[in-house]
Amino acid sequence: MVQWRRRCDDFPAPVGGTGVHPEFDRAAVLARLLAHGKIEVATRTPTGALLMARPGGGTRTVRLDDPCLTLAEDASGEDRLSGWSTDADVDTLAALTGGGSGGTLRRLTMPGGAVWAVPGGVRVLDRLRTGAGGLHVTLAWSAGLRGAASPRPTGGVIRHALPYTVPREACACRRQECGGLVPVGWCVEHGDTAGPAMERHPGQGLRCAALSAG
Repeated sequence: MVQWRRRCDDFPAPVGGTGVHPEFDRAAVLARLLAHGKIEVATRTPTGALLMARPGGGTRTVRLDDPCLTLAEDASGEDRLSGWSTDADVDTLAALTGGGSGGTLRRLTMPGGAVWAVPGGVRVLDRLRTGAGGLHVTLAWSAGLRGAASPRPTGGVIRHALPYTVPREACACRRQECGGLVPVGWCVEHGDTAGPAMERHPGQGLRCAALSAG
């Protein structure tokens, strides 16, 4: 701002501070920058999408406005995700994560961030209604379960499902070297109902349980 003040005669005068570190009125500076096209007013609120697994199969998408994801520094900590949502979506989250083992987050997408997945333990930590009527919700899960949503065999979360029987020709799921499947929603045999078979390995993230045996 000091550089702008030197270059522009109509830049707002300081309201405090010192000659080296002047302080400006925020509203006046914003008005000047907007008038000269130096900044723009955001026209939409950033949104995030959570693809949650249903206990009986299938998925449910929940929207979060102005999402904020705080990642723990190590696997022993806890990640937290917060944002604004609707009563219906928050009730859905509470129902899907209210079991003893918590909920399964198949996919979390946020603007400018990586795509995350958590195979279990997701729970609603807090829900707060503000004076303006908005509903703010906070989710939490163990950082040790968090991984990048990726089909690769090392690192991240792999949705390997080990079929009880040999897949039929109608199966559209992608097969892995371990014999497991990566379920897809349009598979007439499995769809999204095939459950994950995963375990954690230090330094390697989440891997298919069958791969670890090999």
